[in-house]
Amino acid sequence: MTTRSMDEVLADYISAMGPELGASFFALHRKLIELHILWQQYRQLFGSEPETVHLLNRTSGLFFKIVQDELWDSVLLGISRMTDPPKTGGKKNLTLQSLPELTVDSSLRLEIEALCDKARTEASFAREHRNKRIAHQDHDYLSDRAANSLSGISRERVEAMLAALRAVLNRLNLHFCDSTTMYEMFVDDSGARLLVHKLKKLERLGAAASAP
Repeated sequence: MTTRSMDEVLADYISAMGPELGASFFALHRKLIELHILWQQYRQLFGSEPETVHLLNRTSGLFFKIVQDELWDSVLLGISRMTDPPKTGGKKNLTLQSLPELTVDSSLRLEIEALCDKARTEASFAREHRNKRIAHQDHDYLSDRAANSLSGISRERVEAMLAALRAVLNRLNLHFCDSTTMYEMFVDDSGARLLVHKLKKLERLGAAASAP
C-alpha cells in the first residue's frame, strides 16, 4: 500500500476536474475531513456510552463540559461555513455553493445545485445557532431566551447535515474520479478513544492502589 502526499492528491483532482474546480474541490474535501474528525471526537467522548460520560465527569467534569460545548459549536460552525453563500459583501467564500458555477457539464451542474440546496436547507439549524449564539451575540436571544428560543439540534440532526455535505462532494468525486470518500469512517488511533482508554486504566490503577 502506498500513501500519496497532499500535493499528489491535489494534482489528481486538478487533472480530473480542471484547475478551478479541482482546487476548490480539494480544499473543501480537506475541510470536510477535518469536520468529520471533530464530530468523531465528540461522539467518542459524549455520544457513545453513558459510562464514558460518567468517567469524564469523575475525572474533570468542568473541563470536559467545556470541551463538549466547544466541540459541538465547532462542528456547527464548520457546517455553517461549508454552506455559506459563495460571496459575502462582495468577497468570495469557498463553500459548497461555489461548486455549481465551476461545473461545466450542465446536467451535472443541475445535480450539484440540487444537492447544494438540500445541504443548505439541512444546515439551516446550524446556521441559526452560528448567527445568533456562536459567532454573534443576538440581542433578543440573550435578553430573553425563552421568548426567542433557537431551533433544537440533536446528534441525529447533525448526522443528517453531515450526510448532506458528503453527498455534494461525493457526487463530484464519483463523476470525475469514479470513487467516493467515506468521510465518516476516519480511522482514529490517537484521539478521544485513546484518551478514554487511558483514563479508564488510570482509574483502575488508582482503585487498586487504594484497596486495603
